[in-house]
Amino acid sequence: MKSAVFAGVVLGSLGAFLVAQFSAPFVASSLAGALGNSQEAVPPAMQEAPTPPNSQPEVLGAGFVSRPDRYEFCQTLSRDGRTLTIGVEHGQWQSIESYSWDGAQWVGPKPVIGKPNYNAHDPYLSADEQRLYFITKVRGTADLAYLPREIDGSWGEAVFLDAPVNSDSDDYYTSITKNGAVFLSSNRGGQGFDLYEAPLEGGEEAIRLPDGINMRAYEGDPFIDPDRRYLIFASNRRDGAGRGDIYLSVAKEDGGWSHPIAFDERVNTKGHELCPQVSLDGSAFMFTSNEDIYWVSSAIIDEMIAAYEASAEE
Repeated sequence: MKSAVFAGVVLGSLGAFLVAQFSAPFVASSLAGALGNSQEAVPPAMQEAPTPPNSQPEVLGAGFVSRPDRYEFCQTLSRDGRTLTIGVEHGQWQSIESYSWDGAQWVGPKPVIGKPNYNAHDPYLSADEQRLYFITKVRGTADLAYLPREIDGSWGEAVFLDAPVNSDSDDYYTSITKNGAVFLSSNRGGQGFDLYEAPLEGGEEAIRLPDGINMRAYEGDPFIDPDRRYLIFASNRRDGAGRGDIYLSVAKEDGGWSHPIAFDERVNTKGHELCPQVSLDGSAFMFTSNEDIYWVSSAIIDEMIAAYEASAEE
C-alpha cells in the first residue's frame, strides 16, 4: 500500500505497485462534462469554478473529495477547474475516479479506471486534455500508460508508453513539458528511486537528473513546469520535516538545476507529503498531505522562485 515501508521509508505512490497479478484493463466512462443540469438552478455567482486559498493550503473538496474515512492521493485538475481526478487507496488496490463541479460543490465520484485485480493510480492530465496518464503494474513491473480521449469524450483503452520512458524496472509518476520531455521516477539505476528525463516519443536514452536533485534518499513524484522553469518533487532526505517532504528546484540558464529548496511549514509537516502538481491553468498548487489532498494558490511557488533569485544575486 501507499504507506508500506520500502528501504526504511516509501514516498510517492510506490506502494500501489506492491500487489499481485492483475487482469485485463478496466476502463470506465468519461471524465468530461458536468453531472446533470444542476447549474441551471445555481445563481451566477456560484457557477464559477472554485479557486484555491491565497496562502494557507486547505483540504480540497473537504467532505466530498477528501474524506476522513479513506486515503486520497495524487490529483489532476482540468483547465476550466471543473473536473478533478484523483487516486484512491482501497487497502490492497488503488483506483482513479473523477469529480465534477456543479456550481456549488464537487459531485461524484465517477469511476475512471482501477479495480481489485487492476490497480491504477497517479493521474496526470495532458495539457490538451486528450490523454490521462496513470501507473499500473499489469505487465509485471510498474509502467506508465495513458487513456486516450475518444470523440464522444469518454476515455479509451490503455496505451503503454514505449522505451525509454518505460523500462524493465519500476517506472512511475509523470509530468511532461511543452516540448515533450517526460519527467519520471524509476529504480532502473539499481540504487533506489531517482528522477529521470526521457523523450515522450522515444529515440533517446533516459537521462538521470544530476546529483543534488538525486541523492541517496528516495526521490519521486516529479512535477515539471510545462515551460521547464522549475521542478517539484518528493523526497525523504535527512533535512526533511517528516516522513516525506516536497522540494522545489529552479532551472538555471545553463540547463542545470538549483539546489532543492524545501517548501515551508505551510506544505511540509511532520507527516507525509507527496504528489505535487500544478493545475493546467497554472493557478493552483496541489499536493497530498497525511492522506488528504490539499491546494493553495500557485503564488507560493512564485514566492519561492523570487526568494531564490534574490539570494542568487547577492
